Amino acid sequence: MISRVREKYFDFLRYGTEFMGLDLRYFVSGGFWKTAGTIISNVLAALLMVAFANFLPKETYGLYRYILSLVGILTTFSLTGMNASVTQAVAAGNEGALKSSVRYQLKWNFIMTAASWALAVYYLWNQNTAIAISLFILGLTTPLAYAFNTYGAYLEGKQDFKRKSIYATWSVIIYTAGMLPAVYFGKGIIWLILIYAATSLAANFILYVKTLKVHSPPENKAEDAIAYGRHLTYLNLANPILGQVDNIILGHFWGVDQLAVYSLARAIPDKIGPFIKQIVNLGMPKLAAKSIQEVESVFNKRLLQSFTIGALLAAGYIITAPFIFKYVLPQYLESIFYSQILATTLVFIVPATYLGAVFDSQKMQTRPLFVASRFIMSGFKILLYVVFGIYGGILGLVFAQIIYQFFSIFVSIPGWKYEIKKL
Repeated sequence: MISRVREKYFDFLRYGTEFMGLDLRYFVSGGFWKTAGTIISNVLAALLMVAFANFLPKETYGLYRYILSLVGILTTFSLTGMNASVTQAVAAGNEGALKSSVRYQLKWNFIMTAASWALAVYYLWNQNTAIAISLFILGLTTPLAYAFNTYGAYLEGKQDFKRKSIYATWSVIIYTAGMLPAVYFGKGIIWLILIYAATSLAANFILYVKTLKVHSPPENKAEDAIAYGRHLTYLNLANPILGQVDNIILGHFWGVDQLAVYSLARAIPDKIGPFIKQIVNLGMPKLAAKSIQEVESVFNKRLLQSFTIGALLAAGYIITAPFIFKYVLPQYLESIFYSQILATTLVFIVPATYLGAVFDSQKMQTRPLFVASRFIMSGFKILLYVVFGIYGGILGLVFAQIIYQFFSIFVSIPGWKYEIKKL
């Protein structure tokens, strides 16, 4: 009986491979661990989200999100492109990129510390002691945590998906185990920030050391990976701002209670996006081994598949969102409408994730056309957030995201086609 089920299972994978043109056995073998880890992580994240929503006042939760958004913007001063560079280097056989990258980040990420402490002085001068102390704490721990979390990029490049998933799950467990009692018993913003900082740094350091013991990567220098990581950092310079500017605008102009409502509206759609990226990035080593012509031969088919998957995910969430909020987050029912509209961005996020993997695998991000379009689109997104956020509040920011995602896709596709014609 078991052998028959196993036979049918592999028949299904074989038929699926022939129909979709994807090596489904490869994706399932790695995807199982990614999916299992993501499910566990998302369950824990959901538990913590429920705790935030039910045990903290909106003002406290909103202020917590506001402070983390400030620090998120300050990661502009860290080497944000190193993880993608390490994954690419390790996939190509240069395992020395891990230690070299971490040492380089520890050397230069102090710039973020200086920026964070300078902002803390500003808030202290304006008698906002809670934010100032929080920035002093995070300015010390966040640059270290960002350097040590490069272990995940290394494991990705090694195609050690099982261990990466297990480690990522442990990271969430450590964070959740610290934050749940902090939310339930502490309730003070500084206490919440202190526990967040301590658990984030501890988890990344422990798992980095564990990765070194398991794989013993060499000490050899990886100057090409460092240089490419710096280049990606410059290209992605606006990403930290893009990821947090909406929260800053909403918290500053509309109040941290509105930021709490917006954060809960984004909570589940924002979890779906990284999950999609994890699955798509399973194919990164295979994409890196293909020529541009080979990728182009299935490019249109993959895009169509991506749009279809995105549409199905969006429809599924729009239908289930009212039930989730009614029974799990009853204090934030006003978030339902915004969350449903936000879900429509999944239609564009799935193909955008595929495009990003293609561009990274072929190092297309360094070409002049992509550099120019990236900076133009970054400026366009910031402009959308500023105008729509200041004058439209939550709804304005939601529509700003939809408009940006739409234009981002239909700028990237012609860019790829143009580069292909030049070959």
